[in-house]
Amino acid sequence: MSCVYTLKPIVLTNLVISLIASVGLLQYASAFVNIVSPSKGEAVPAGSSLTVSGTSDDNTQFSCNIQILVNDHRPYQDTIPVAPGDYSEWTFVVNPQYAEIEEGINTITSKAICDAPFESFLKLDPLTRQYLKHYGINVTGVPSGAEGGGVDSEEPFVFPAPGKDSGDETEEDGDEDADPLFG
Repeated sequence: MSCVYTLKPIVLTNLVISLIASVGLLQYASAFVNIVSPSKGEAVPAGSSLTVSGTSDDNTQFSCNIQILVNDHRPYQDTIPVAPGDYSEWTFVVNPQYAEIEEGINTITSKAICDAPFESFLKLDPLTRQYLKHYGINVTGVPSGAEGGGVDSEEPFVFPAPGKDSGDETEEDGDEDADPLFG
């Protein structure tokens, strides 16, 4: 005697969702809008322009727009889509005329604005009657020329010891006992 099992569509859907969650992909399924560059905690040059890029679940079939806010400097600014009406990839250049990247912690917030609830987690704004989703990161503004480490950097900045040259020490002059400050 043989048994044949059939899966109902709801069981199959739950099975697929469980499989996606088990491999860690579900976190990306509900993001809708994301900032990919700079990364969270990255060190960026303070006082200069910064290109921010991101992704979203938008495409030409949806009616969405992505805007950005830096350090709560309002109003939100429109980003540039990868193609007209397609914000699946977008960019924005933060320049000092809009908002300056300051030394220390800076907050960058992206906002998806849609005309309809294409995803269940888009929340209705009662004033504008549009559906919204926010995503934000913090970056660290550092003096120009000092970027590269970020919060998670494994290479700490080391100050040279007093009286020591910060470059490579060589013995080209032949005088090993010379006073480093007065020759």
